[in-house]
Amino acid sequence: MGMNRAFLASVAVAITGSAFAADLPMRYKAPPAPPRASIYAWTGCYIGGNIGGGWGRKTASAPLLAPGISVSGDTSGFQGGGQVGCDVQFAPSWVIGIEGAGAAADIEGDINTTVLGVTGTGHARSDWIASATGRLGWTPWDRWLLYAKGGVAWVGDKYSADIPLFVEHLEASETRNGWTVGAGVEWAFWSNWSAKLEYDYYDFGTRTLSFAGTIFGVPEIVPGIDIKQNISTVKLGINYRFNWSAPPVAVRY
Repeated sequence: MGMNRAFLASVAVAITGSAFAADLPMRYKAPPAPPRASIYAWTGCYIGGNIGGGWGRKTASAPLLAPGISVSGDTSGFQGGGQVGCDVQFAPSWVIGIEGAGAAADIEGDINTTVLGVTGTGHARSDWIASATGRLGWTPWDRWLLYAKGGVAWVGDKYSADIPLFVEHLEASETRNGWTVGAGVEWAFWSNWSAKLEYDYYDFGTRTLSFAGTIFGVPEIVPGIDIKQNISTVKLGINYRFNWSAPPVAVRY
């Protein structure tokens, strides 16, 4: 009899415990957090190269020799070089940076004209272009950067002029400074590599030069030649980006 009572008591406890557990609310288990998506971070320094072409216009005048008369000519040709810079992504969509660039160039052209009945031929060539600029960029999409830039620029120029009537040959060269503005788009296409397409405008103002040469075989110097010039370039570049100062930005959706 005692064994039966113990068995019945065990069954009752088991039934009561099951019923109580059934009345408890089910414990909610939160789903796992979604993965964190990484977007490209532009913070860091880079070094790269570029290749492209340029075109410009030069206007020459000699106020002392021929007041009120000027002649102009177009130049065009190849340019290629490199750039180095650093960027800081200071907000999710904004980037600021600095860049130094330099390129060898072969941007040249001729000026053929007749002044006061005297025919002459001039030749102008830009051998190199360099700049130091600041950059402001915006990232509307992951791995894409739209930017504008501006700063100071330098150019190395050579000139020559021939006047057959006087058996005259003159030459001059100079390095001059000016300003530049530009804009471009850059794409981080793989790991630490990015490619860019950029347009730049350079304005070097007007400078007064002295030309040295000969007339009828006699050495001479012709002072007071004013030359005004501007240059535009379009170039395709590639950069290796070190990105050492900031990891990719993680965004939770």
